[in-house]
Amino acid sequence: MSNTKIITLNVKGINHVIKRRKIISLLKKDRVQIALLQETHLTDSEHLKLKRDWVGQIYYSSFNSKSRGVAILVHKNLPFTLHTIVRDTDGRFILITGLLYGELILLGSVYAPNTFDRSFYSNFLAKTSPVCRNHVIIGGDFNCGLNPETDYNPPKSQPSSKMAKATTDLCSYLGLFDAWRVCNPHVKDFTFFSRPHFSFSRIDYMFVSGSVLGRTRGCLIHTCALSDHSSVSMELSPPYYDPSSRHWRLNPALLSDPNFVKYLEDHASTLWEAGKAFLRGSVISFTSAKKKSSLAKQLVLERDITDLEREFKKSSSISVLRKLDAARSALDQLLTQKAETAIFYAKHRLFESGNKPGRLLARLAQGKRGSYNSNNNNHDNKLENDNNKLKALGHRPRTMTTRTKINCCNGSNN
Repeated sequence: MSNTKIITLNVKGINHVIKRRKIISLLKKDRVQIALLQETHLTDSEHLKLKRDWVGQIYYSSFNSKSRGVAILVHKNLPFTLHTIVRDTDGRFILITGLLYGELILLGSVYAPNTFDRSFYSNFLAKTSPVCRNHVIIGGDFNCGLNPETDYNPPKSQPSSKMAKATTDLCSYLGLFDAWRVCNPHVKDFTFFSRPHFSFSRIDYMFVSGSVLGRTRGCLIHTCALSDHSSVSMELSPPYYDPSSRHWRLNPALLSDPNFVKYLEDHASTLWEAGKAFLRGSVISFTSAKKKSSLAKQLVLERDITDLEREFKKSSSISVLRKLDAARSALDQLLTQKAETAIFYAKHRLFESGNKPGRLLARLAQGKRGSYNSNNNNHDNKLENDNNKLKALGHRPRTMTTRTKINCCNGSNN
């Protein structure tokens, strides 16, 4: 059983289908199993569109299509069983509790106001306290640096802000720790760059309880070219080792068994089958090499962005900023091309298999059940209204069969 990778990221709006695809693909590439997203700018129906590819479960709190919105994405292979959901009506936070590897855990995604709002903190504390468990992971954009000296560049000389004090008091009351600061006590890094103020700050956090902190295997800040915020990730080790999670491997001792070798020889494919297998393998090899080349280019750009961002944090040079913007633009074009290709193939699959019996058609039909039920309800309501009018006139009420016959007669007359 491998570690569970959890990430928090302010996505700065994903209401465009291309950016939505790029974010999902980026999280998949980074092997993320739980994603805590902020500023999704999605409605309830748009949030449900995130449930695709590797995403098996999604929980969200919407505000409107222009601001706020938070979501929690859970990998389809992660054994998470939901217990309770706590939503904020203003799209500021979403909390869920459930079983993960047999342990009751609380997960939360938070987008705090960018100005001090006492009602937000009191509301968050009031809704979190009843469901707070021993294992807690809350990530998000809290819009404040906790320490004015280490969480800002250039450092601030004035004391901590009201927002920082309220966030610190919140963590103290719930028994939470800043996972990144605990894992990196002497490192100075930041998650947001303000162009108007030309300053850096660390305002994105991963707050965890003491029991989770003991099983945290590293907490890192990553560069994200798709947002103006950097992501913060952590890896949580499982509570136990599961031997059944191992992959199958060939027993090499079988190769020295004459009966096994003869079995393979007797079941060898024909020359034509071997030729098809060779061509198939060649095509797969070429496609795989092409994907690896594209991925290598993406990794080089991401590494360049990370190095340039680190250099810019130290020097604040305009020339370095221009190189950083150019690298981000190149990476964005590459990811856009990948997202467009993925959408093209999705449309192609829908065109080829959308009207044929199968899982795709079943999924499409599943979303139509509600409309069918509403149509049946409308017919029933109309029939009941007609019967009430007939009773008022002294006539015999009509049944569904009678109504059908009348409609058929009307159709034949026309």
